[in-house]
Amino acid sequence: MSSGRLECEVLVVGAGPAGSAVAAALAAQGRKVLVVEARQHPRPKACAEYASPRIVEELRHLRVPDAEWLANARPLAGMRVIRGADAVQIGYQDANGTRTAWGLDRRTFDAALAAHAVAAGAQLRERSTLEGLFWRDGRVIGAHLRTPEGPTDVACQVLIGADGARSRVAQLLGVERPVRVPRRLGLVAHYEGIAELTDHGEMHVGPGWYVGLAPLPGGSLNVGMAVPLDGASRQPAAERFEAAIAGIPAVAARLAGKRRLTPIRGASPIGHRVSRAAGPGWMLIGDAAGFIDPFTGEGIYRALRSARAAAEALADGDDGAAERYLAARRGAFAAKDALTWLVQGMLAAPPLMGYTLRRLAERPSVAARLGSALGDCRPASDALSPLFLARVLRP
Repeated sequence: MSSGRLECEVLVVGAGPAGSAVAAALAAQGRKVLVVEARQHPRPKACAEYASPRIVEELRHLRVPDAEWLANARPLAGMRVIRGADAVQIGYQDANGTRTAWGLDRRTFDAALAAHAVAAGAQLRERSTLEGLFWRDGRVIGAHLRTPEGPTDVACQVLIGADGARSRVAQLLGVERPVRVPRRLGLVAHYEGIAELTDHGEMHVGPGWYVGLAPLPGGSLNVGMAVPLDGASRQPAAERFEAAIAGIPAVAARLAGKRRLTPIRGASPIGHRVSRAAGPGWMLIGDAAGFIDPFTGEGIYRALRSARAAAEALADGDDGAAERYLAARRGAFAAKDALTWLVQGMLAAPPLMGYTLRRLAERPSVAARLGSALGDCRPASDALSPLFLARVLRP
């Protein structure tokens, strides 16, 4: 039985970057927005904490003052991708010149975005979880929550799921689908910083796995890995993490003598699929709308960009908003998804990955173009043309 009842125009589930961004944008439109978050800010997040350059445009579009996030961000020139003796430096450029990626402290970054949403007029309720949905004539019209005050029913015109890769909203909507390939376990921890890694990160790749090293604000280092899930799920996360590090000599050498600063956090399995990202009275944004793998470091940008697409679709009215949002998603992400699958294919074929890294190291202009597409600085379609792929792969 419900002990309370609330009403809002838009109910947002999840106060990560996607949820806070869409809440801020909709509140700025004058909508009555309620955001519910299962935990309380600031909270740790199992994430590579590496964001592509285009987050700057999205944050400014949201009117987030630079001072609110730059104080807890570290500019990075790019990422060095390494497979054994093969390596290539990936940087970012757009029409205006060189761009930087960002190492982010997700505890402070997420908390700052949530505070920005509240300042814009959204209401935030933390330590509140989604328990069920209410429907009328095939349309979502509300939700049942569990809050610190007790069970609460919320009536809404639109429900937005921004609750991440294991989205409870997607589950209750019945649109979650299994991820069969690639099946990987994600593990993350912070370490003391490395003097040689100050302005760029490293991505070490092998047969079906990778380990990323990303410098963070304050001088620490994010160590994030994705390793094959089969056979690993029953092994304690700390043991799996340490075994993976020990089995990669280049990474073990980097971390030798460095103190681990945080617990090892995990996400299993990496990846999330949905059959549809919007419908009558509901939308999914950020990782809740599906993602393949964090290798390309696009998750935070994608969260912010999908939040903007949802807010813009709703700005023209609730009727037809789902179709407008789906069309905007296709325009924003279809080519990048294809490029991401191409990269995943290379990860699954180590000889091809090694060959590609050698060719890119010999062709800096080609590497720059690919890096810029992966970093969302130029259209991903540029890196999918047969002519460009021939330039990458020719002997």
